[in-house]
Amino acid sequence: MRYTLLAVFAGAAATLAACSGGSPQASSTPYLPTPDQTSLLPQTGPAPVKPGASPQAGCPVDAATLEKALLADPKLSSSVQLGKGLTDISCATDYATAHTEGDRATVLFHYDGNQKMWVAVNGGLKIGCDEAPADVRKQLKNCV
Repeated sequence: MRYTLLAVFAGAAATLAACSGGSPQASSTPYLPTPDQTSLLPQTGPAPVKPGASPQAGCPVDAATLEKALLADPKLSSSVQLGKGLTDISCATDYATAHTEGDRATVLFHYDGNQKMWVAVNGGLKIGCDEAPADVRKQLKNCV
């Protein structure tokens, strides 16, 4: 009986040791999301002024994304003073406007759906946003 109990305890200990083999080994293959995990649905609603909006879906758009688009256009970015960044963002369809903190110029942006990126179109102290369709212009702030 004594040997039977020892055999049972030894078997149980071996089973527990095999089951609790510690943490799983790390895979050498990095995690890559599937296309379903990276695709974004189109977004609608008011434009946020904080980081986190998607540069891949048009409106809404955040200040960081528009600042990047402005700085990508050397000619336009040199004609307006960005200062501390962009404020007072408005977004409609695939167009957006924002004020520069530096000289309070208005900058017009357009979302290029083919390239999946925002592009700075025009900027100045008083712009008409003529590049945007008339019905969109009515929804954007600071277009004169």
